[in-house]
Amino acid sequence: MKKLLISLFVVLSITACTKKQDFSSADAMVEEAMKSVKMMDSDQLYELMNGEEIYTLIDVRQEIENYYGFIPGSVNIPRGSLEFNIGKGEYWDNIGLYMPEKEEIIVVYCKKGQRGVLAAETLTKMGYSNVHALEGGWKAWELSYPDLYEKDLEKLGGHSSEPASSGGC
Repeated sequence: MKKLLISLFVVLSITACTKKQDFSSADAMVEEAMKSVKMMDSDQLYELMNGEEIYTLIDVRQEIENYYGFIPGSVNIPRGSLEFNIGKGEYWDNIGLYMPEKEEIIVVYCKKGQRGVLAAETLTKMGYSNVHALEGGWKAWELSYPDLYEKDLEKLGGHSSEPASSGGC
């Protein structure tokens, strides 16, 4: 009985001293994730794309955001479904690509970088060991390499102007 009480006291002491994280806003979540996520800038991504290493480039923006412009070779997996599709073989078969290995280089990006950071953190928690977020996201890429992107406006029915707000960052 005495050992049980001592064990209970030790467990309660440890849990009472654990500092709780403040996730009262998306910005707070991103700030916390930035402490552990590896970043890659547009020039590093360009070098990777033109090198010999195997990598997977994932655009985590919503599908409609992707239509207006995306980095060549990227696959669009919106952040809301990333966890459910990244390790699903039939998903990758349906889009005609191979499923990334856990130790493969994975680069994720969004519009400005914040969703990409959260997506990179999630993939790391899922056991992917070489995940990077593109610093500044699509906007940084577009500014660095304004002629190196693709569009898929046909899926929008021919509209050529970007939506006023696509949600997220």
